Amino acid sequence: MLHLGTRELQTERLLLRRIREEDAEELFSGFVNQKGFLYYANKKERSLEEERASLAGIDEKYTDAGYYNWLITLRSSGAIIGQIILQVNDYNDSVEFSYAVDERYACRGYMTEAMDRVKKYAFEDLGVARFQGSCCVGNEASKRVMEKCGLVCEGCLRKYLKLSDGLHDMLMFSGIRDD
Repeated sequence: MLHLGTRELQTERLLLRRIREEDAEELFSGFVNQKGFLYYANKKERSLEEERASLAGIDEKYTDAGYYNWLITLRSSGAIIGQIILQVNDYNDSVEFSYAVDERYACRGYMTEAMDRVKKYAFEDLGVARFQGSCCVGNEASKRVMEKCGLVCEGCLRKYLKLSDGLHDMLMFSGIRDD
């Protein structure tokens, strides 16, 4: 498995790029304080100052070739509509993804388009053997994204994720390079 870092990726409608400190205001007014994101990310609302502080020094993180964190933007306007993060497991040549989409841009196929591109990057450029992620059993939109990306549901991880309202079952999805 290679480590190439967060490289700019494009699709027909999207540009996936690195986060910049100057993105703080748009992120603050966008998805990071939306109810769905806060719930599934198990986070609390943050102020603009907290968002700015969280991005301070972000450029340094990108010097690590094993750090993968993209903002999803519209090519037509540059608007930030979501985020995809990969966590690397070098021992198993695998990555685990997580993502979020601004609810104002949901149900338009953007997340599926972005995930397909990141999956292709992971398999073809990084050489991962396994591309995996999960969603809460009741999160039908996220489940559809993973299914549309050709990922296979491997099963249910019972009481796997603790959110503000208790423990939740998670569906595990994966794609294998040789599939």
